[in-house]
Amino acid sequence: MRRGDFDWLRSNRPLLISQIVGTPLVVAWLLYAHFHAHEIFGLVIVLLLPVFALANVWMISRARRRLSDPSARNEELTGESCTPAMHIPIGGSAPVGRWVGAADLPGTLGRMNASAPLGVLELSDRLLTLRVRPRFLASLFGAKPLVVSPEQVEAVFPARGRLRYKAIGIRPINQPPSYFLTVGADRVAILTAIASAQFPVEWDERRFSYA
Repeated sequence: MRRGDFDWLRSNRPLLISQIVGTPLVVAWLLYAHFHAHEIFGLVIVLLLPVFALANVWMISRARRRLSDPSARNEELTGESCTPAMHIPIGGSAPVGRWVGAADLPGTLGRMNASAPLGVLELSDRLLTLRVRPRFLASLFGAKPLVVSPEQVEAVFPARGRLRYKAIGIRPINQPPSYFLTVGADRVAILTAIASAQFPVEWDERRFSYA
């Protein structure tokens, strides 16, 4: 472990509180099960807790290092593309939209994946927002809402995950990408709305980058 590898825990108060309160309760319950119910399984788990804790810290630290390393990102083209609308209106009234699906966001613990309907993508006043609800769940994993304007985005693009699910990738400048999984929604219509708000939309599909 390098110096600063525990900064994610110190800065994540909900997780820190749950660890401080929850760990002694789990240990107490397992010891009770061992001494009063003569369950050897409880004692084995207590003895293995330090191993589990160190393994968890190592995996989180590794994920955090990958997120901070641009060379670890892999956004290869899939060879497929979306067909944009024949005419994308630019200017005039700002487009507004709200879509519910799944989300994959970078956070202080690595990447956080929230299944549908916990992911929300919103377009309003030339701002694109991707967030996870409820807010407490996102804060527990250190995932902050992504709120960007067109000037802050390198690219918005169609994406494809390992299980072939369709998504929309949002790559802010000098930051790891975030993903909104459309879950049955019209991906082309969403990308067209985002493009009409003057965001830099690319139409060639890319693979998910988990770094």
